[in-house]
Amino acid sequence: MKRKLSRISLAVGAFLVLSLCLPWTIIGKSPDHNKVRKYVPDAPVQALDQDEWTFSADRVVGDHTSEYVEAFGNVSLSLGEDQLRADFARYYQATGWVFLKGHIRAHWGGDFLQADEGEFDLNNMTGWLKNGKLFMAKPHVYVEAERVGKSVGDSYTFKNAKVTSCSGQTPAWSVTSEEGDISLDGRIQLYRSAFRIKDVPVFYWPYMVLPGRTPRQSGFLMPYVASSDKLGLQVNLPYYWVINDEMDATFYQNYMSRRGYMQGVEFRHTEDASSRGLWQADFLNDNIRASNESDEWKDYRDDGLTRKNRDRWWVRGKYDGWLGSPQWKIKVDLDLVSDQNYLRDFTDGPNGYDKTREEFLDVFGRDIENKDSLHRLNKLYVSRSWDRFGVTGLTQYDQNLAYRNGNNPNSENPTIQILPELNAYAWQQSLIGGLEGSLDTKYDYFHREYGDSGHRAIISPELKYPMKSRYLTVIPSVSMQETAYSLTSREDVGDMTIVGTGGRDETIDTSKIKDGFQTRTTWTGGFTAFSEMTRTFDLAGAPKADPSLAGTSRWTKLKNSIIPRLAYTYTNRPTNQEKLPYFDSDDRVDGRNAVTYSLTSVLDRRRDSVVLSPGSDGEPAAQVARDYLDFLLFRVEQSYDIREAQRTDERDIYERRPFSDIMTELKIKPTNYVDILSRYWFSPYKGDMTQTENSIRFYKDGLGEITVGYDFLQSLDEYKRTRDDNLSVLKLGGKWDINEAVTLGAMFRHDFISERDLERTITLDWAAECYTLHFTYSQRPNDNRFAVGFDLLNF
Repeated sequence: MKRKLSRISLAVGAFLVLSLCLPWTIIGKSPDHNKVRKYVPDAPVQALDQDEWTFSADRVVGDHTSEYVEAFGNVSLSLGEDQLRADFARYYQATGWVFLKGHIRAHWGGDFLQADEGEFDLNNMTGWLKNGKLFMAKPHVYVEAERVGKSVGDSYTFKNAKVTSCSGQTPAWSVTSEEGDISLDGRIQLYRSAFRIKDVPVFYWPYMVLPGRTPRQSGFLMPYVASSDKLGLQVNLPYYWVINDEMDATFYQNYMSRRGYMQGVEFRHTEDASSRGLWQADFLNDNIRASNESDEWKDYRDDGLTRKNRDRWWVRGKYDGWLGSPQWKIKVDLDLVSDQNYLRDFTDGPNGYDKTREEFLDVFGRDIENKDSLHRLNKLYVSRSWDRFGVTGLTQYDQNLAYRNGNNPNSENPTIQILPELNAYAWQQSLIGGLEGSLDTKYDYFHREYGDSGHRAIISPELKYPMKSRYLTVIPSVSMQETAYSLTSREDVGDMTIVGTGGRDETIDTSKIKDGFQTRTTWTGGFTAFSEMTRTFDLAGAPKADPSLAGTSRWTKLKNSIIPRLAYTYTNRPTNQEKLPYFDSDDRVDGRNAVTYSLTSVLDRRRDSVVLSPGSDGEPAAQVARDYLDFLLFRVEQSYDIREAQRTDERDIYERRPFSDIMTELKIKPTNYVDILSRYWFSPYKGDMTQTENSIRFYKDGLGEITVGYDFLQSLDEYKRTRDDNLSVLKLGGKWDINEAVTLGAMFRHDFISERDLERTITLDWAAECYTLHFTYSQRPNDNRFAVGFDLLNF
């Protein structure tokens, strides 16, 4: 026997769905949802409203005079894909009270409920469930309670409950609680709770909050646990605070048995689509200090510096936004640290150097200085662009760590601070008769504690006249650079060593630098000529636009482009440059007279794929889509220096070597399986490689990846270039997806020059249904480290 109960079924169904912690607005409520129409047997069938539930049962007993209506056997209420079922239901028409019993089951929006009994008052929307089991699809939580109560408002309470993300009778982990409550957003509060592993209690907690459906909720994050030679046993427990929709903060409680307690904080904000900021700070009173260089770790002892300070800190941040108007872009880079060893000591962990650098690159696309660098750069950058013009402003503070903590007196710090730099540009644009021009202007004020300080202004116009034919493009160009200086502070600091052209150390005698206003004029002329020869090869016919072939794709064409290029540049070498101030490399111009020639070959494939899109009749329609990819590039390049071929200076020490190294570059990157990047520099005079960069990556989804890298650098002592360092480092890495749950990774780096291993790391990730375990063991020079982390799924 099947009957229709419009308002009765709507009210019963609505309330039971609310017992699943579901928002009322999903149901499609009517303004008079607490008014219940009396049941009338054999009433005429009315058309269903869109917000009405259909009701069915094996047997229904009651009439319009009955105190209640009872339904027996396979009681079912449904609205679309949402369903409620029970063995028995009794509805009291006068009081709006409903009683359910026997295998209560519900499915709503991906959530499931089971209970033995339930009793509800539909007027004030309160009630209870006995032996209830709730599965919330988001955030994948199982709740099993002896009693679940619905309170006035939008919250539920329960007693003697078990909460977990794991399925099964004996979950891998769970939290049991004497009392608790769940809000409509899925937020779970537990009182007098115990965390259990396989039903065995591990620790007790008087109060605990588990996040719900919302993507951001305040609370403790998963702890980071590690042990290393440098830091000892480390436990880092982060607390995450949601301030509002645009801001949040994380506090890092970081204890290290060898170094002490470090407090860290991270603040993130994004006011609009064009603004975002990330600021971090860490503070520590270190148990260890190095008053002498012999007290340092062995790999720190080659810098000639000590670390006497115990107060250690690192403040860093980045910001992208706008100033006054979205057209005025602003960028901020902050990086200040207490000493030269801090970043080498605290590399790992959730607020260590490696994690910070990775996050800055990922969010802002800007890097920070290497952890071994003695210079930490802090910048404030403002820019504005128009169609044909642009302006930028820069202020830069360079923190030189060699002059901190008593290593060197700050009064002798020659580090240059830029306060400020202003640039104005006129982009390259057409002038007259095919002539193109551009203009760059730059003003800087340089400040030093020790050495010269002053102003510098540069103006640099450039003209180009592109000439194109069917076979060849030639672009002659000429530019001039006028530089003006005016010192505000003059101080003779003796000989100053700088890195000149090609990396050669050059000595500047500061006693020869003159005070007052000075100018310098340089000009550059040359041309660039290139051509492009192409040929297209047919590989296969395009697939048919047939729905049965959806997902089919194939390479249909291959284009090979060969691009020869020739460039000539001449720059005059000004005289009497030793009288000019020196602030950076722009202040010493080495003349140039050189030809550069290269040959580039590019392979470009066309792929045709059959895809489906909605047709005019509503049925899927097939069409052929095309995409292109430059998957292989090979380039060879060399230069010939005419000035070097005519050089007479120091011929008795350095022979002439006008030909540069031959550079070859190979990039292979098809859509899947392999990435290859290889660069080689071959010296025609040594008959050997002077530098190489190689990386190969093989990968396949579901199987893993293998990476091989090798970097080589040879020391050089030539007239045009000097390089003291030798480098020969092999890098091997891999990741093996053993199965869906277990991933094994490894990293190995070896330095052939020092004949020692730079890194040996093994990682193991175990991803089960409701948790993930992370294990890492790493060996580096003078430090061994073991770390373990875990993630309770969705918590």
